[in-house]
Amino acid sequence: MKRAAGCILPRSSIFLFNITDRLLSGIFEALTLATQNVNPTALSKKLKATTSPFPIQIRVQVSLECPPLEDVSILNSMGGRIGPLTHAQSAAVASLMASQCGALQFMEEYEDMRNKGDLSVQAPPIALPPRKIGGSVGVSSAAVCTVVPS
Repeated sequence: MKRAAGCILPRSSIFLFNITDRLLSGIFEALTLATQNVNPTALSKKLKATTSPFPIQIRVQVSLECPPLEDVSILNSMGGRIGPLTHAQSAAVASLMASQCGALQFMEEYEDMRNKGDLSVQAPPIALPPRKIGGSVGVSSAAVCTVVPS
C-alpha cells in the first residue's frame, strides 16, 4: 500500500475498496499527500486502540457521494488490481458510479439546457470528472483503489 499511496497527489480521484465486503466506494478527492498516522487510530476495530492497522493515510473530501458498487467486475477488466489507475480507468469507474446514483443523467440534462441557451439553470452540485495529473499523455492520473477492511 505504501507504493500505491505514494502515487496519490492532491486533487487525485480516489476509490476505496473494502476487501471483506467486496464493495467499491467513492468518489473521493485527495487533499494531501500520503502521510503517516494522520489519525493514529483510524480504521481500528478496538475501542481503546492506540494505533491504526493502516498507518499510511491521506486526507480526502467527498467529490460525489455514491452508493458503493457491489459488482466490482470493473476491477477485473483492469486486471483485478488494487493500486494506481490510468486516467481512462479512473474515468470509467467514476462514470459508472455517477450513473448509478443519477448524477451522470443530472449532468447531461444540465449540459443540454445550457446548450439550448438556458443560462438560468443552476450547475449541479456534483464532482468534476477525474483530472489528469502529470505531464505525459496516457500516464496514471494517480487515482487509486485503496484496500480497506471492514
